[in-house]
Amino acid sequence: MLQSNYQSLVRIGRSLMSERNITKLCELILDEAQDLTCADGGTLYLVDEKHLNFAIVHNNSLNIRLASEPSDSVFPPIPLFESDGNINQHHVAAFTCHAKTLINIEDAYDSQFDFSGAKQFDEINQYRTQSILAIPLLNESNQILGLIQLINAKEPGTDTTCPFPQEIEPLILSLATFAASAIENRTISDGQKALLVELAATNDTQEIIERILDEAISLTHSEGGTLYLTQSDDSGDVSKLKFEIIKNDVLDIQMGGKEGVPIPFPALELFEKDGQPNNHNVAVYSANQKKIINIDDVYESQDFDFSGAQAFDKQTNYRTKSILTFPLLNHQDEIIGVLQLINARHPDNRDHIPFANRYIPLLRGLALYAAIALNNQILVQDLKNLLDAFIKTIAKAIDAKSPHTSGHCQRVPLLMELIAQAACEDESQFQDFQLSDEEWYELRVSAWMHDCGKLATPDSVLDKSTKLHKMRDGIELIEARFSALKQKTESDFLKSVIKNPNNRSVFETEYQNTIESLNKALEFIRTSNKGGEFMSEESKTKINDIAKLTWPDNNGNLQPMLNEDEIYNLCIERGTLTAEERQIINNHMTVTIDMLEGLPFPKQLKRVPEYAGGHHEKMNGTGFPRGLTRDQMSIPARMMAIADIFEALTAKDRPYKDPMKISLSLNIMKRMVEDEHIDPDLFELFVKSRVWKTYAERVLSSEQIDVEDVTPYLLNNAS
Repeated sequence: MLQSNYQSLVRIGRSLMSERNITKLCELILDEAQDLTCADGGTLYLVDEKHLNFAIVHNNSLNIRLASEPSDSVFPPIPLFESDGNINQHHVAAFTCHAKTLINIEDAYDSQFDFSGAKQFDEINQYRTQSILAIPLLNESNQILGLIQLINAKEPGTDTTCPFPQEIEPLILSLATFAASAIENRTISDGQKALLVELAATNDTQEIIERILDEAISLTHSEGGTLYLTQSDDSGDVSKLKFEIIKNDVLDIQMGGKEGVPIPFPALELFEKDGQPNNHNVAVYSANQKKIINIDDVYESQDFDFSGAQAFDKQTNYRTKSILTFPLLNHQDEIIGVLQLINARHPDNRDHIPFANRYIPLLRGLALYAAIALNNQILVQDLKNLLDAFIKTIAKAIDAKSPHTSGHCQRVPLLMELIAQAACEDESQFQDFQLSDEEWYELRVSAWMHDCGKLATPDSVLDKSTKLHKMRDGIELIEARFSALKQKTESDFLKSVIKNPNNRSVFETEYQNTIESLNKALEFIRTSNKGGEFMSEESKTKINDIAKLTWPDNNGNLQPMLNEDEIYNLCIERGTLTAEERQIINNHMTVTIDMLEGLPFPKQLKRVPEYAGGHHEKMNGTGFPRGLTRDQMSIPARMMAIADIFEALTAKDRPYKDPMKISLSLNIMKRMVEDEHIDPDLFELFVKSRVWKTYAERVLSSEQIDVEDVTPYLLNNAS
């Protein structure tokens, strides 16, 4: 019979270790305990810090089978301590937990413990609770995890209640050992799975690092630990271990991570100066050899140099003893970091103990999870860095297409961030506007890419710095014509003097007046060629009058001073572009949107085309390329318009105009608000928050900053 029971125990142990669901595991434990002891019923409790929670309740006679999730309780939990803080000794389950020993009671009604609850239950259900067997579930460290409480042992083959025989106690204690081990492993495994889910859901590397270290410290009851990440040299080879986070509960140390103070320690070199692996430092050795290192007492270790730890101990009156060091390896078996734990403690008395080998498989699993989560973040960050570099390269390429707009694509992102930050800090009109980290990144990408369509704009148009500029400035051709006309005038003058020397003074006056008139005409063309904000009808008439002048070509034939194309270009009212060329420039917005909408942006960047493609739209719907109104545009898209306009107005690298002062720029933008071209609320924010000043102090020259009082530029100002 005894041999049969032990064989059953082996089978039970295997069954418990193979069960993956914690609730089913608890049910299985209680069922097997009842079968082994012929108990009519029983309860399995799980322990938290202050309570015993009813996990499973069975009773065969009453046909009761109740179960709850591990964090819940079928009935109100049993407190482990009284309200005054003393141990609860009245309830047999609580007492068993504190005593950590099996308790066998022949009759609950004749017992020192309080069974009033059981008696009340018996009265309601017409039942009789008699024999009780309470068995603590203790792990390898003698830490209480739960409790099995069996009731009413039955005589084999009968319904007669009897005491639990003493000879069954060793068997049920063995089952309890299996049960405790299975519960602990399953709880840790479930906790690690939950941790993996959490780690996979976050994109914050610092949060991942901190969670990994905290979980490892908690699992091993350590006093502290350090997590290192690898650091590469200029060639891309891993060469160092960098301290990322350091924690020690005893010394109240928290360095690195989100909340910790900066870590002052230099990174650990993986290799000596001669190129050989550094085998003196335990963390470096673990990284180089990809091995787990478990040291019971560093003061007795001869394998590694712990002089630094000993010096630290002397300074802080601390004692570094046990150390467990784990390499973090990615899916390609490459080292990405090291996890090092210090001073394992006994869970009950907190004494220093060596790190138990049973933790190693669990920590190996945690290290694998950690490496996967960290490696994913590293890969994501690498791809993000690549995308950032690619985006900025495109922006630089656009700026490089024309020296006259160089820097535009790099300055607009700065303005965008300043405007967006002001909106996030605003507590009135934009109090509901906030950006997450992902939305900030989306905004930056949009700003850097807002003019990417200019890659398709012909250089002859994009680089048109003067009205007559084609592949080169056409003013030179006109200057040559004037030169030819002057030479003809001089030749005519000399011929006249030779024929009529007595009228030399008359001819000379006429010649000088003609030359002066030609010089003025040429200077007027030069001025007109530069472009500007406005060209009057009178100036256009003057261009047409100059065009009627004639000059002799190589064959002596007289040609008009200006052809139709030159007249058309010189009469451009604003800037240097004709209507057709402006349309070509404007088409860059359509190309921008087409390019961006053609890219497979991830979900968190899906609004990049909309943000980037809206900076030439107007609030009244007369902008381009889609003629959107204010209500059809997002706030960031409207911000982009203000950033683009202010940069263009104040830019110092436009050849057709002098750098515009802040006062004039704000006045122009105010008129644009009145004409319903830009957003009034954002312009008001732009002025009041002095975004313009922050930008100007970083980018513009001091001569451009001429505004102190912003009142004249506010929209509600009568002036």
